Amino acid sequence: MTSPAPTLELRGAQRRWGERLALGPVDLRIAPGERVALAGPSGGGKTTLLRLLAAALRASGGSVAIDGRSVAAMRPHQIRDHRRRCALIDQGATLIPEVSVHDNVLAGRAPAWPWWRVLASALWPLEREAVAALLGQVDLRERQWDRVGALSGGQRQRVAIARALASEPSVLLADEPTAALDPTTAAEVIALLSRETRRRELTLIVSTHRLSQVLGEVDRVIGLREGRVSLDAPADQIDDATLAALYAGSRERS
Repeated sequence: MTSPAPTLELRGAQRRWGERLALGPVDLRIAPGERVALAGPSGGGKTTLLRLLAAALRASGGSVAIDGRSVAAMRPHQIRDHRRRCALIDQGATLIPEVSVHDNVLAGRAPAWPWWRVLASALWPLEREAVAALLGQVDLRERQWDRVGALSGGQRQRVAIARALASEPSVLLADEPTAALDPTTAAEVIALLSRETRRRELTLIVSTHRLSQVLGEVDRVIGLREGRVSLDAPADQIDDATLAALYAGSRERS
């Protein structure tokens, strides 16, 4: 069962790669159930911010807190539980193309399993009906036993969404979920993300280079430039002038 969505908070959070400051310092608070778009030019820190929230990266300075508890203070089993609650859909949908859709989706449950169940899942298919139900929710039930490598880009993104939902998260973090998709398929993927997160009352944080595609599905837009927050506003207040300022000097334009 999905647990209540947590409050996510960054206080002076930074991330460095060697001498380069990739993000920060950033101060943000994201309330339970918020629907947030991360926008801004490439290299602005969107992916880094998502990975800090997912505890896939550690902050180099400042703090990342979940319901007031610092991620840096968490023990390994608490980090695993946090990653289950805050499911990250990586850019490019990091699936295993050689294995079945079923096994890729089932991998979303593995972090919560004991070792023997993980081993058993490699020997024979577990939770067939549960996976079939998840695939039905993303309109892919008939592809359960197909190899992921045989699917289209849009179908793979649907598998990635099903895998994230398999962990029964409270927060869904989606990093460029429509990258490399044609406009029609991208719109379908965004509609699916919106529908399933609303139905489950999840917090949704989605990074995008196509803000126009998600603007109607979010409540808040956070803009990042050169690792700093340069925009934080309700979605219904975003206009062309706001976007022009966010992308000033960049060849990109959402």
